[in-house]
Amino acid sequence: VEAVDEYCISALPEFDGKKFQNVAKEGFKLNESEKSKSRFEELKSTFEPLVKWLNEVALKDKILKAQVSERLSNSPCALVAGMFGWTGNMERLALSNAHQKSDDPQRSYYLNQKKTLEINPRHPLIRELLRRVEADEADSTAKDMAVMMFRTATLRSGFMLQETSDFADTIEKMMRQSLGVPLDEQIELDEDDEDIAGDTGNDEENDNLSENKDSEDDEVHDEL
Repeated sequence: VEAVDEYCISALPEFDGKKFQNVAKEGFKLNESEKSKSRFEELKSTFEPLVKWLNEVALKDKILKAQVSERLSNSPCALVAGMFGWTGNMERLALSNAHQKSDDPQRSYYLNQKKTLEINPRHPLIRELLRRVEADEADSTAKDMAVMMFRTATLRSGFMLQETSDFADTIEKMMRQSLGVPLDEQIELDEDDEDIAGDTGNDEENDNLSENKDSEDDEVHDEL
């Protein structure tokens, strides 16, 4: 697989009477039986409260929309581009193009497009999220988990993550909770580290005293 394969396939929509579909974009369809289609409609109805909550509360500023997926099997969710948007692979190609202008309005438009979040209705994390939302839409843990799933889906789907610092902080918070470490527990300094910190503080005080003394000497000299 080459990085430019997507360019080629997008210019060749079908081959030998068979149409290609980009699984990294919305609109992907599977040819399934009527029974499967009926089951999918039931799942969409069941997860409608979660989809609405993701769209209007948890991720309203981060995604274009949320919807139930029929393409996912193992992942809890995925981020997909619009029909005419850039996939994660295309974004990486655009960012690595050294000859492209950084202030190109077309490039900025595509890079800033919001994506569609597809959720897997069969995944246990998504089912638990639905249960929590139905019990309490203001559940802060549910919202934190929704944001975390969005960020991991961003990386898994090949897109660039913008809030890398916040993502790292959230990972550390989750590790503290998993290991039973208090969230407010600070770094423990050794005695040598404390002495160094104290010496640094004393040096700053001495510098301030020296500056004040020099200032006073200048004032006396001016008066003379």
